[in-house]
Amino acid sequence: MSEATAGKNTASELAGKDTNSGTPNGGRKKMALLVLLAALLVVVGYGGFMIKHRLDYAITDAVFVDTDRIINAGFERVGGRLVTMTKVEGEAVRQGELLAEIKPQDYQLAADQLTEKIKALRHQREQQSIALRKATAQVELKIGMAGDQVSGTGKKIAALKDKIAALKVAIGQLKRDERRYQALYQQGVVAKRAYEAIDTNLRAKQKELAAQEKNLEGLRAQLRAERKEVSLAESERLSIKEIRKGIAATEAKIKALEAKRSSVGLELSYCRLFSPITGKIAKKYHSVGDVVGTGMPIYALVDPKDIYILVLLGEKKLEGVEPGCTASITIDAYPDLEFTGQVESILPTSAAKFALVPRDISAGEFTKVVQRIPVKVKITKGDISRLVAGMGGEIEIKRRR
Repeated sequence: MSEATAGKNTASELAGKDTNSGTPNGGRKKMALLVLLAALLVVVGYGGFMIKHRLDYAITDAVFVDTDRIINAGFERVGGRLVTMTKVEGEAVRQGELLAEIKPQDYQLAADQLTEKIKALRHQREQQSIALRKATAQVELKIGMAGDQVSGTGKKIAALKDKIAALKVAIGQLKRDERRYQALYQQGVVAKRAYEAIDTNLRAKQKELAAQEKNLEGLRAQLRAERKEVSLAESERLSIKEIRKGIAATEAKIKALEAKRSSVGLELSYCRLFSPITGKIAKKYHSVGDVVGTGMPIYALVDPKDIYILVLLGEKKLEGVEPGCTASITIDAYPDLEFTGQVESILPTSAAKFALVPRDISAGEFTKVVQRIPVKVKITKGDISRLVAGMGGEIEIKRRR
């Protein structure tokens, strides 16, 4: 057989083997087709799954950890040089824990000075009280003694008036007896001795009356003098009133200084800054040695309970997203941590409304872009304490149909 004939026979044999399904080459092709078909089914299935997933979930990476409550802690009512700062940024802090302290010496000095002034005024008030007690006792004693004298003199005058009245009655009777005895003596009925005795007695009574009337005038003058003493003693009560006014003025000063000392004491307590919440230090504005004023922020604090997820969701993805929808959250900083949440609210304006340079559509010419609507998501599950405001991530919000 020739070489040409042999080559033709070999080619015919090879061709016959290729067309036979039972040959090795045919099996490989069939396997490749099956693999290709399986891969196509996987791709189609995965694509269908992703399409359905995209239809069921609103997905975006415009996600930020945010908070509506950043608390600036600063010194109230006081200012000065910082001598203590106990926390650094990112550090946890408990409510009531000391954060910072300013130099308290100036306020302490003012409090000590006020204390000394109050002490001196209290001593002055005690001296005034002693003087008041002494003056009151002396004045009351004088008034009592003068009053007793007036009362005694008044009684003497009353008794003397009664005696004078009795003398006048006796003198009147003696005068009548004298006239009667004179007539009887002239008639010779009675002896001259009897008439002279009545006359002598009358003259004696008249002298006694004159003496008692003189005594009465003396007692009346004495009474007037004693009443003047009473008036003088009464006038000394005015000095007691002045002492009382002085005591009242001193007490008013003490109260004013005590109120001021209380205020300074309060300011002294304000020299120490305590944390108003349990949370984390978001920012430290000053360092030890800085001079700060009243109300200036020293630390910014964040309460983890106030942290939420702010989602800027494209307007075309907003369908089916409403308050109450559940969400799965992934934070870029912690890809292995799982967070779940719930849509709390959808803000009524787009993020562009609050841009520094908002769009001007008054001319009617603008480039249309997809607007992002802020959606607030409350974190319902996950370690919130590890989150920091400003972190980014991704979210999948389950739509409602």
